[in-house]
Amino acid sequence: MHARATLRAIMRLRHIEVFQAVMETGSMSAAARLIHLTQSAVSRSIANAELQLGYPLFHRAGGRLVPTTEGLALFEESSAIFERLESLKRTAHNLKSGEQGLLRIAAIPAVCHKLLPDALARFHRTHPNVIVQVHTVHKRQIATELLTRAVDVGFDHYTISHPGLQSRPVGTGPLLAMLPARHARTVSDGISAKALIALLSSLPVIALTDDDPLYMAFLRYCEHQGFRPNGQILVQTSQLAEELVARELGWTVVDFRTAAMRRKDVVVTPLQPYVECPMNAFFAKNHSPTLLARRMVDTVKAVLKEGTSA
Repeated sequence: MHARATLRAIMRLRHIEVFQAVMETGSMSAAARLIHLTQSAVSRSIANAELQLGYPLFHRAGGRLVPTTEGLALFEESSAIFERLESLKRTAHNLKSGEQGLLRIAAIPAVCHKLLPDALARFHRTHPNVIVQVHTVHKRQIATELLTRAVDVGFDHYTISHPGLQSRPVGTGPLLAMLPARHARTVSDGISAKALIALLSSLPVIALTDDDPLYMAFLRYCEHQGFRPNGQILVQTSQLAEELVARELGWTVVDFRTAAMRRKDVVVTPLQPYVECPMNAFFAKNHSPTLLARRMVDTVKAVLKEGTSA
């Protein structure tokens, strides 16, 4: 058996901690103060270790505690074990306090590009030692990522219907139409619901794929309003739709966070009547959310609240 493995088998971790403290301080009383034990507890621990080892670790010389030859050899060998033990304690503490660890996030492209940059910047300032992985996925993939434990938390608009998932609201706002900037005056003057639908009817829509939560909500809105959008361009991400709107190829529907990101080549206006656009965090039901995941949700809430109230 390897020397360190043999030492761990003979001496308990507590014995090693006490032994190291005595070696470092040179006395039983000082070691007791260092590791917050009584002097008698330190003496008993050393005596037990010596009994298990079969030889003394210290002897008295002129009133001083002097390590034996065996004690010196064991001190050198046990130092590496003690350092690993202290590292383990620090890691356990940091994981409990959220100071370090791994956080894995799954989110739709709109959230990844418009919300997470600000949220991650804030999160990193308070958790600089946490490793963060971001998985940019489409809505239908979030459930799979969570259920297979590939990620700790997911972010998406509206709901995800799956019995294995639980959701937590993190923010809400309006669903908006985004148009080329040349329509800014029409929109800014205060456009009525009827006029807005007439304007949207006269322009091609940059449509998103059917599984996009925003576009599905928009289609329900159109159905209620008796409005049938027309267009010839279908894209998978709202970021591409936004760029096509900026190039005056049509209009699209966006969430409140995207609308808050000001740019001069587009204009936004809420759909009328008001259409709610919630943002939710998702977790697997059979796994308790990690501390880091809960803190990330709180960070996203704060960023959304500030962006909505601005």
